[in-house]
Amino acid sequence: FGFNGGSALGANGLAASALLNTQAAGCTGLLGWLLVEKRRDGHATTLGAASGAVAGLVAITPSCGSVDLLGALVIGLAAGVVCSYAVSWKFRFGFDDSLDVVGVHFVAGVIGTVLIGLFATATMTGGPAGLLHGGGLAQSGKQLVAVVVVGAYAFATTYGIGRAIDRVMGFRAPEEHELTGLDLAVHAETAYDHGVLGHGTTAHAVVLTHSSDKASTT
Repeated sequence: FGFNGGSALGANGLAASALLNTQAAGCTGLLGWLLVEKRRDGHATTLGAASGAVAGLVAITPSCGSVDLLGALVIGLAAGVVCSYAVSWKFRFGFDDSLDVVGVHFVAGVIGTVLIGLFATATMTGGPAGLLHGGGLAQSGKQLVAVVVVGAYAFATTYGIGRAIDRVMGFRAPEEHELTGLDLAVHAETAYDHGVLGHGTTAHAVVLTHSSDKASTT
């Protein structure tokens, strides 16, 4: 809300519309994800609800100051539905994406940016309009170019930074530390006690082993 509403640089009608659009898209993003889960898996999950809300919020961020409420509702719903499928792409294409940044943030960002070309209204933008509001295909073309250019720049810059970090200090933790848990490997403690409900984890077992060893030594 602070980011989207604050982009209006004032407490005005545009800021209020951006806030309303943000709320609406987050809600329909949540609903879209849950509908897919229910149809595909037979049940809806709280993780799916949270992920759908994030997808809707990501998608509306580039478009909140350009579309009306109906456009925001559709953009959020589209992001929730498409991203719920997109998160499975990492298994098909081998993405190393534990936080689903590609499936949620990338895909939803593209959806929200491209759909400005369909749903932008002159009332919100002060001039340019999308295809569904009599603006023709011109704005859609501009949005597609923006996605390609910004995506290429972001990829090249991030890749360069990642390569530099890898050469200087290493980019990835050892596999053993990933399996054990970085909390334990780096800080010698765990943030969550996963064994309290009777479902112990590898990291929890390691902590118990270390504790037992210390007790035996003492």
